Amino acid sequence: MKLVKTWIEGLDQILGGGLPEKNIVLIIGEPGSGYDVFAQQILYQNVLHNGKAAYFSTTRAPDIIREDLETFGWNLASLEESSNWLFFDTHVPNVVQVLMEKIPSVMAEGRWVLIDSLSYLILTKKHQSAVDVVERLSESANKYGGIHFLLLTQKMHTPEIETTIQHFADGVIEFTAQEASGGIDRRMRIKKMRRAVYEPRLIPFNITDHGITIETAVRIT
Repeated sequence: MKLVKTWIEGLDQILGGGLPEKNIVLIIGEPGSGYDVFAQQILYQNVLHNGKAAYFSTTRAPDIIREDLETFGWNLASLEESSNWLFFDTHVPNVVQVLMEKIPSVMAEGRWVLIDSLSYLILTKKHQSAVDVVERLSESANKYGGIHFLLLTQKMHTPEIETTIQHFADGVIEFTAQEASGGIDRRMRIKKMRRAVYEPRLIPFNITDHGITIETAVRIT
């Protein structure tokens, strides 16, 4: 199975080369844990390295997301001008229909997809709608390849719903952030990753003005 680099320093080494192609990766965490930055950073780096992206926003306008990304120096102007990065504002009543129609077409163009976020679908629609979207992503990924990301806000839903979504995703990466010694101790954990052999561990990381950086291997437990 082909592994694709995340371009996050230190992480690819831990992953044995990168993330497996054709995987749908669920990124879960509480607000402020960095789970959303992680997915955005990988998507941005992929486009910088000659990839293409489709960013589906279910809650926030693209202008707000652009401002958030610029915080880390990730300017999308040239990427959008070349159409290598596309935003889809899916904060609309028929969001599920739009996602089900658009996902196959953008993935056929070789684009990596980020859905920000599934939590909106679960809160405003039946949770089966979120499952349907994950299954459509999976079908299209098996056909067209790439790596695709789903964001889910932790503790916003019942444990049963979270477990259901994790079951249907190919990979699950969980993010935590806790106060420690006057600072914030942030860690990520790979709970599940199909098509990959990995060593379960907590991976310490920091959020800098350039995005996420992995701490030294000495501290990885």
